[in-house]
Amino acid sequence: MSDEVLAARWKRWLLVAVAVLVVFWVLWRTRDALLPFLLGAIIAYLLAPAVDLLQRALPQQGRLARLARPLAILLAYVFALAILTVAGFYLVPPLIDQTVEFVRDLPSYWDDVRRESNALMRLYEARVPEDMRRQIEANLGALGQQVGTAARTAMMVTFGAVTTIIGFAAGLLLLPLWLFYVLKDQQRGLEWFYGLWPESWRPDVRAIVGMVDDVMSAYVRGQLFLGVVIGVVTGITMWLIGIPQSLVLGVLAGFFELIPVLGPWLAFVAAALVTLATEPDRILFVGIAFLAIQQLENTFLVPKIQGDAVRVHPALIMVLLVVGGSLWGVLGMIFIVPLTAVLRDIFVYLYHRTGKV
Repeated sequence: MSDEVLAARWKRWLLVAVAVLVVFWVLWRTRDALLPFLLGAIIAYLLAPAVDLLQRALPQQGRLARLARPLAILLAYVFALAILTVAGFYLVPPLIDQTVEFVRDLPSYWDDVRRESNALMRLYEARVPEDMRRQIEANLGALGQQVGTAARTAMMVTFGAVTTIIGFAAGLLLLPLWLFYVLKDQQRGLEWFYGLWPESWRPDVRAIVGMVDDVMSAYVRGQLFLGVVIGVVTGITMWLIGIPQSLVLGVLAGFFELIPVLGPWLAFVAAALVTLATEPDRILFVGIAFLAIQQLENTFLVPKIQGDAVRVHPALIMVLLVVGGSLWGVLGMIFIVPLTAVLRDIFVYLYHRTGKV
C-alpha cells in the first residue's frame, strides 16, 4: 500500500473522528433541550412492534399500500389514547386518593412498625452476645450508608431529569409529531445509518445492531410488560387480602419491577410496612402472596418474555445496580443491566470476528 493511500486513509479517519467529537459535544451541550426527544426515541422503540403488527394487518397492495405505515401509526396513537383515557377516568382518581393517604400515613406506619419491633429487639439483645451485636450493627451501618448514598444520588439525578423534562414543554408538545416521523421512516433511517459505514463493514454493523435490538427488546420491553403484569397481580392480590392502599402498592410493585433483583424486595418492603401497621395478623398471607408472585414471574413469565437475551448473574446485577444508581440515578439502575449485556455481546462478537480474519 502506497504512502499516498495511507495518508488519505488516515486523513479520512481523522475527519471522521473530529466529526464524531463535534457531534457528541453538541449533543452534550444541548442535552437538557434534547431530553424530550430522547424520551420520544424510547417511546418510538417501544411502539415499533405494535406499529409493525398493525401495518401487516392493513392492505399491502393497491393505493392503500403507501398509506399502510402512516395509518398503522395513527391507529397505534388511537389505541394508546383510548387506554390513557380509560385509565384517567377509572384508575387515576382512586390512585391519587390512595397516594395522598399513603404519603400522609407513612410516618404513622413507620411508628407503628417500630413499636411492634421493640419486642423483637429486646429478644435480640437478650439472646445475641454483645460482641456479635456490635459486629452486626457495624456491618449494617456501613451497608446502610452506602445504600443511602446511592439512593440520595439516584433521587437527586432522577428529580433533576424530571424537572428538566417538565421545563421543556415545547419539546414535549412536539413529541407526538416527532414520534410520527420517527416511526414512519424507521427503516429508512436504519439504511441511512448503514450507508455511513464502508461497504465491507456493513455486515458487521448490521449484526451488532441486531444484537443490540435483541437484548434491548427482550429486556426493556420485557421489563415494562412484566411491570404491568406484576403491578396488576400485586394490586389485585393485596385487595383480596384486605390490605389498605392496594392500588398504590400495585403501582409501586410495577415500578420497582423495572429494577432487576432488588425491585421485588422493595415492593415487598412497602407492602409489609403497610400490612404491619394496619393489618399485622395478615403479614403471613402477604409474604406467601409475594413468594407466589415471584415464583410465577421467575418460572413462567421471565423465560417466555426475556428468554436468554440478558444472561447476567444476580450477584453481578446487584453490583451494577449500585454503580448505575450512583452514576445516573434510577434510570441508571434500570438500563445498566441491558447496557452491560449489550457490551458483553459486542465484545464476544468482535473477539470471534477478528479471530477469523
